[in-house]
Amino acid sequence: MPISADQTVFEVMRHLVPLEALHARIHHPWVNLDLGPGISSDIQPIVDLNQSGRIFAYEALCRIRLDSGERLNGGEAFAIAKRAGRSIELDLACQTSALRVKQSLMPVGMPVFINAMPHSLLARNFTEHPFLKRMQALGVTPHDVVIEIVESERVDDHEALAATCDELKAMGFRIALDDIGSGYSGLSLLAALRPDFVKIDRALVHGAHNSRMRIGVLEALISMAQRLGCATVAEGLEDVEDVELCRNLGVGYGQGYYFAPPSPHLTSPQSLPLLGSVRDRQMRSSVRLGDFMSPGETLPLDASVADARQMFRRDGGLEHVIVLDGGRPVGYLSRQVLSAQDTDTAGRHARPLDQCLRSRVNAHSLLRRLYDSGGRARPWVVVDDSGRYMGTLVLLGVLDHLLDIGLPQSVHPLSGLPTGPVLRSLIEQRLAGHESLQLVYLDLDHFKAFNDRYGFVRGDAMIKVLAEILRKGFEGLPEVELGHIGGDDFLLVAPAQTPGLFKRIQWLIDRFHELAPHLYDESDLDLGYFGTQHGRYYPVATLSVVVVNGQSGPMSDSVMASARAAELKRSAKDRLGSVIVTEGNPPNIAERPRVLAHALWREVLESALEDFPDHASPAAVDEWFARHPVFELVFRVDSRGIQQGANWLNPAMRGLIKRGGDGMNRADRAYFRELRRGQRSYLSSIYISKATEDFCISLALPKWRHDGGLAEVMVGDINLVSLVALAAIPADTHMATVTDVRVG
Repeated sequence: MPISADQTVFEVMRHLVPLEALHARIHHPWVNLDLGPGISSDIQPIVDLNQSGRIFAYEALCRIRLDSGERLNGGEAFAIAKRAGRSIELDLACQTSALRVKQSLMPVGMPVFINAMPHSLLARNFTEHPFLKRMQALGVTPHDVVIEIVESERVDDHEALAATCDELKAMGFRIALDDIGSGYSGLSLLAALRPDFVKIDRALVHGAHNSRMRIGVLEALISMAQRLGCATVAEGLEDVEDVELCRNLGVGYGQGYYFAPPSPHLTSPQSLPLLGSVRDRQMRSSVRLGDFMSPGETLPLDASVADARQMFRRDGGLEHVIVLDGGRPVGYLSRQVLSAQDTDTAGRHARPLDQCLRSRVNAHSLLRRLYDSGGRARPWVVVDDSGRYMGTLVLLGVLDHLLDIGLPQSVHPLSGLPTGPVLRSLIEQRLAGHESLQLVYLDLDHFKAFNDRYGFVRGDAMIKVLAEILRKGFEGLPEVELGHIGGDDFLLVAPAQTPGLFKRIQWLIDRFHELAPHLYDESDLDLGYFGTQHGRYYPVATLSVVVVNGQSGPMSDSVMASARAAELKRSAKDRLGSVIVTEGNPPNIAERPRVLAHALWREVLESALEDFPDHASPAAVDEWFARHPVFELVFRVDSRGIQQGANWLNPAMRGLIKRGGDGMNRADRAYFRELRRGQRSYLSSIYISKATEDFCISLALPKWRHDGGLAEVMVGDINLVSLVALAAIPADTHMATVTDVRVG
């Protein structure tokens, strides 16, 4: 078939090399050749900061040796390859070199961090990627590889990259996000990818001990990573002061010249510098974790999946089995192993241990880890100074101990409840005065899974909901002290003769059942459970409550009480739904089922919003807010979804929030879409208001024309404190008597 002139021109243009690429290829001829032979990989250890400097993994760092003898580092080589249009080829060549180093030098089970450019990962379906074929040819398994996504390159399609990372995780790879704190994408990419590891950029870490501002940024990054379930790696550690700072802030791993420079050879553990001055200073405020351990269940690395299955089936409440290699913990098995083949080994399915602590750790570092931990989906393992397994941590016991050793008093930023020595010393003072106490431990069930499914913003809202319910449930009882131990754990300190304590606990569980569902998606509420990306399913909004009252013997201190609480909670671990376990011989276990009751508070809110004046003068609006102070603001939307006029503000909120909004198009909001379909009213999930920067809930009501069309929509925002106060109103209260609820 003849080719037209137009087709010939098109074919020629299609194969033209851009001028920048041509320039790079002329001045750097090595980039035109087979890139593999000139590439080698140095490796640098990544050290566990909580195991006296034990090597956790190595990062492979590519080097290019030119015919002239000159060596280029990875940054220099990729800058040239990018201009030449060969960065994907160079990326694959460097990865292949890293795999060879892993196969030839590194021990089995030691992870290797291998860098990957985002556009290289997105260039093709990863199941067809040459990297997989080369890895299989070298006998390297995905469980030993951490794909480190280089963040120095702009990533526009976060969703596509997140989907690729999910695919890699499903294969068994782990994901690290490099250079957080520099580069293009930052926190938005971190939230989208949910990597296993977050590497904090050297520019933030190096010399941070001399900068209050950088310490604040580090604290924020570490806190966010922990909320997302990511382990942290500090890059660029060169000074002992920065190592100490990172350990105290809760960083899990370190990398840098303080430990070892990149080298073509393995670093001997004996050649690593002792963390001498760091360790000496930390011993002054340290915790001996051996006092707060349980033995846990363990299996050797070469045990079969059948052995693990037998252990899980024998104990229905068993969550984890620790996998040991010569007495050293190398991972853990969860119940997901039940779906694996019997002939597989335990080591093949072991997951990495995020929390592996030495037997004596710095109290401030441990407190920060506990404070930000969103749940107990993964075990906390304790090892001795040689890295040998000792047991798993009983968190309730160590939490109480931390309150006893004089750490600075603090108030939890979300709940506003005391956490720290004030709570601990209160317990000790009362016990020392021979006062009979009841200690009530409250735990949000499956909180880590909830955070994984819905994100840390809704997780924070759930903590806030429970804190406000506790305040409301025990107001008027000043002798009952409320505290927030940290994460999802709360504590009540009550006299033994507190009237109606058990009924109050039932009441707060009922209120939690009533309000917490407003943090879930409708689809999950319809099912009654929610799932995570790991294929596990959890019930919606349940609480575990443990009451320690001394029935098993006197409580000498709070450490003993918390140890009893941990044992009591285990006695009810197989129960689904909310449960109250009260100390006794035997313990009393009372399930508290969810009851679908009439929500008077919603009726109160709807009636109030219907009463908003049609022609709103300032005086009429202020009078309405005086009658219905639970509303923070109200606005009106027309039939097209356009807001008519600025927000009307509760006088108590003036100066705190802006009055804007006039002319905003709200047609895409869920409340407008649902009401146009004919829904009678709409109540949102709990969310953070852009106007108040606090948690609230929105109610929307339609007004209809005589012909049945939508005339307008009235929308009102109610803050969380007021919502809890409304939910506290007894169901048999007459609506007309509800007048004493105020804006929180």
